[in-house]
Amino acid sequence: MKIALITSCLAGVAHSKMAAIALQKEAVKRGYEISIEQQGGHKIPVKLTPNQIEESDIVIIAKMVTINGKNRFKNKLILDVSVNKAVRDPQSIINQAEELIAKSS
Repeated sequence: MKIALITSCLAGVAHSKMAAIALQKEAVKRGYEISIEQQGGHKIPVKLTPNQIEESDIVIIAKMVTINGKNRFKNKLILDVSVNKAVRDPQSIINQAEELIAKSS
């Protein structure tokens, strides 16, 4: 599975980064590829490339605040979750992603 992950919190520092790390660890543990974009505050994110988005099986949006550029994910399977849940329980987020992909097949 290939995952495109966007994390977003008010400052773009603590919660966004912790969610990205937690989900990345869980994805890698399961043998999945993950590309990450962190947003928030005044931080200029490393943006997902159009190719990373196109190749992804699912886009996970872990947010505390609205993300910028959601229109880039038209026609993609999207899982919207709380950034706090991503930090606390990344396993359930990846499980949800697997279930969504299975249902969409």
